[in-house]
Amino acid sequence: MAKSTSTVPKIGQKAPDFELPDPDMKMHKLSDYRGKKTILAFFPAAESPVCTAEMCALRDSIDELRDYGASVLGISIDGPFANKFFTVNRHLNFPVLSDYNRKVIKKYGIVMKDLASLKGYNASKRAVFILDKDGKVRYRWVSDSPLVEPNYAEIKDFLKNN
Repeated sequence: MAKSTSTVPKIGQKAPDFELPDPDMKMHKLSDYRGKKTILAFFPAAESPVCTAEMCALRDSIDELRDYGASVLGISIDGPFANKFFTVNRHLNFPVLSDYNRKVIKKYGIVMKDLASLKGYNASKRAVFILDKDGKVRYRWVSDSPLVEPNYAEIKDFLKNN
């Protein structure tokens, strides 16, 4: 069994850069978000129950998160068209990006193999990274279970105090 060469970025490490499309096919580079705190919220599957709950929780907290100086980027392996439906259907008020070729989840070391026991269907682990203004990881949370949501109060407390 081949080991992944990528590991989850450590606290203090620069987050790997990427360029991914949003639902309108506009490309977003992580480096474009430098100068402010950025929350990267990786999720396994658009419109699945837990992912919907997570993205809606971020949507409902967006004003508070912005008050703490943070931008939010949702990232899934779903295509831009599925993400468009998800974004419109759930009234998401932040970019949801498509890692359709799964390069970014590999760079971040958060590949979840065989999602829902579907052999060969690799998705993203549920993960949250908070980057500082220089693009360095200051907070990270990665779950091996797609059914576990992040601790939203902890994320807000971290942003409030950092």
